[in-house]
Amino acid sequence: MVVRLSTGIHDLDLMIEGGVPEGFFVAVVGEPGTGKTILSMHFIHQGILDGDKCYICNYQRRIKSRSWIRQ
Repeated sequence: MVVRLSTGIHDLDLMIEGGVPEGFFVAVVGEPGTGKTILSMHFIHQGILDGDKCYICNYQRRIKSRSWIRQ
């Protein structure tokens, strides 16, 4: 049986069969404003409520050159 951790968002947990499998590494990626930080905060909050040790890493990658953009 796979132990799953709740994301803190009931409907999302239902969609992913009960939550994130314990021990999995999850990278939440997407465009700005899509809710990545909000999702992460729900997950961390649920972990704290469940007594888990929690860590969140939030960073932005900056593009130094835009030469790859077709003009």
